[in-house]
Amino acid sequence: MTDGDAEALDLRKERIGRNQALFREVNERLEGLNRTMSELIPISDFICECANPECFERIGLTIPEYEELRAEPTHFAVRHGHVYPEAERVVEKRTGYSVVEKFAEAGSYAIQTDPRRGRPVRHG
Repeated sequence: MTDGDAEALDLRKERIGRNQALFREVNERLEGLNRTMSELIPISDFICECANPECFERIGLTIPEYEELRAEPTHFAVRHGHVYPEAERVVEKRTGYSVVEKFAEAGSYAIQTDPRRGRPVRHG
């Protein structure tokens, strides 16, 4: 691998982290809306947090499942098959989605952009 190839891969990993951080921000806002409806509709719709900026597929999670996911800033919920192995690994498969963990540059970016950084953790 040349220096240029390594640099291109690093930039791709960072872009993957940025895309997923954006979807996490959207889901943070959706969580507030879903929380108000959770007694009526226990499974809430969230957006797949994969690195594909054109993916808007939905994932069904309960509020407690979402809170568990958000407890770790490097974890994201993605549809099965929406994994980018150069920047993340599957840590758990659940019904309808996988939990992935970001690593390297993408993991660092996920931690830096965590909207809950420095805030107390909410519980379902």
